[in-house]
Amino acid sequence: MTWQKIASGGLLDATDIEQYERDIAEGQRGLLELDLRAPVPQGVVSELQSKLQEHGVLEAQVTTGSPLLRVQWRKGFPFLPVILAIILGIVVLAILIIGWRLFKEVFPSGVSPVVSGSMVIGLVIIAAVILVSMARRKRYG
Repeated sequence: MTWQKIASGGLLDATDIEQYERDIAEGQRGLLELDLRAPVPQGVVSELQSKLQEHGVLEAQVTTGSPLLRVQWRKGFPFLPVILAIILGIVVLAILIIGWRLFKEVFPSGVSPVVSGSMVIGLVIIAAVILVSMARRKRYG
């Protein structure tokens, strides 16, 4: 998947994250990355995942990698305010947050990332072949 960063900030900026709701279209996927001071226990990750699903956040997926916590979802009715409230409600996470980054998926909806990625790679290969053939024609006249 390809993501485009639309916002970032620190813990004190987290209350302003709701203003970026308009940047992600209905049905589009979003990614919120949280930079943390320490690794998150798996119990906290599971609790966050279950609370997001309980509140109806579509396709919510919470993953962790060392001190980085990623929350992926598809925009529907409960969106960033619900996600933010749940994250800040889990005190352990609120204490650990150093910064955050908000991304939106840049692939068109309805087209799988594999197909879009393959199309991009195909276009790059075609462009390379054309450039090589033009260079050979120029060299050999």
